[in-house]
Amino acid sequence: MAISDDIRRGEGYELEFKLIPNEDRVKYLKTAVAFANGKGGSILFGVANDGTVHGIDKQRVFAVMDGIVDSVVNACSPRIPIDIGIEDVEGKSVIVLDVLAGSRCPYFLKAEGDKDGVYVRVGATTQRADDATRHELALEAEGRSFDSEPCPNAKITDARIAALCSNMYRIARRNARDESERKAVRKITANQLQAWGIISRSRNRWIASNAYALLTGDRAFATRVKCGVFKGDSKAVFVDRREFTGPIYEQIEEAHKYILSKINMGCVFEGIQRRDLYELPPDALRELVVNAFAHRNYFEHDAPIFVAVYDTRVEITSPGGLPRGLTVEKVLAGRSKIRNHALAEAFNYMKVIEHWGSGLRRVSKELAEYGAKPLQLEDGGIDVQINVFRNAANAGEEDNEGNPERRASARQKSTLIDTVGGTMDGTMALRIVGVLEKEPSITIDKLSERMNVARRSLVRYMNILQENNRIKRIGGKRFGHWEVI
Repeated sequence: MAISDDIRRGEGYELEFKLIPNEDRVKYLKTAVAFANGKGGSILFGVANDGTVHGIDKQRVFAVMDGIVDSVVNACSPRIPIDIGIEDVEGKSVIVLDVLAGSRCPYFLKAEGDKDGVYVRVGATTQRADDATRHELALEAEGRSFDSEPCPNAKITDARIAALCSNMYRIARRNARDESERKAVRKITANQLQAWGIISRSRNRWIASNAYALLTGDRAFATRVKCGVFKGDSKAVFVDRREFTGPIYEQIEEAHKYILSKINMGCVFEGIQRRDLYELPPDALRELVVNAFAHRNYFEHDAPIFVAVYDTRVEITSPGGLPRGLTVEKVLAGRSKIRNHALAEAFNYMKVIEHWGSGLRRVSKELAEYGAKPLQLEDGGIDVQINVFRNAANAGEEDNEGNPERRASARQKSTLIDTVGGTMDGTMALRIVGVLEKEPSITIDKLSERMNVARRSLVRYMNILQENNRIKRIGGKRFGHWEVI
């Protein structure tokens, strides 16, 4: 892309404008450090903040370039990888300093020291890194993640390890989508936990990691989630507060149940029947809670995750900004980066998270199908906040905005999940109904093969749907067909 196109886009995560290098020396050095600590970026000298191109005096351009290089080399540590050149923009000379993503993080300004002199990029701004970010940068440079670091005070015995393996196996089976997937779950042992970095071995004894403490709820590395309901659109007046501790997979479930208990249950009428449904899609809310635990920075583990239910939105805030190299735009587009490698292995096994990188896209799609507003993601540098906006129309109330057909479809989907949710997985119900709508004459054997679900389980699911008046068999086994009600 041409420099002129970059200038038209404006400053951002990987682009900064500086008008006069000598006057902005400290500022552009901080930005160079931030780019090196991130995914790299470019600083354009001779361009004002509003994108107006002034250029650098052509008689002095080479001397200015030399001064910029000397400043970066002498003022920053470790040595930042850079490249510098001149671009002609609108007949004016613009100096382009390309800063490459460094491999020796954290980079810092020598004059401010290796603590206060570390900077990172947050959106289009440069900010001083906090302790958690500095530590994470150092670990990442060594190919390590903080959750795999030893937790020497955690209680670890063979019995506790066996209990953790048993609990993870139980959760993996519970979270399986169907019987065939449930049967495919294999039990795990201490050796598997060791391979994942959850525990390690030293001098014939087991060593716990931070991830082990998080998965067992050990107080040596305790974390918590604080939930609350607030009146209006601020935290000025609270209605209810709860705090959950223990193993993080239990905290995820408790936080999810708390949200569902505090948002509205509306209704739609089908003939003379009333059907209740949540105002927001439950699966999407659970995905967002999981993300808050999976992707947070655990360096300051005593900092809680916050779940706040306001009149207008559900707000989920997790400590630590986005991982290095990610922006809000990239995350919403589906980009993901595993921050906690040991927890990622555990969550993947327990089927808490199935497909890394697709979570927010699935949430956005489900919110759209539900007729809800798009979610909002904010990176504050020290935390990440997600807002899901509440809409009474999604709870069955009348609303003149949006697409009526889409809202009707969302209500039908939510009604189906709510109707059978206590006896079978709502997603399985939707899959069955979806096939029957397209192929009403399909046999049980063909349907079992098509959906990769055991025949016995499928028959049970079909019976539940018939009992709940969701589907009906018309005619006999050989020449009949299914009707979706």
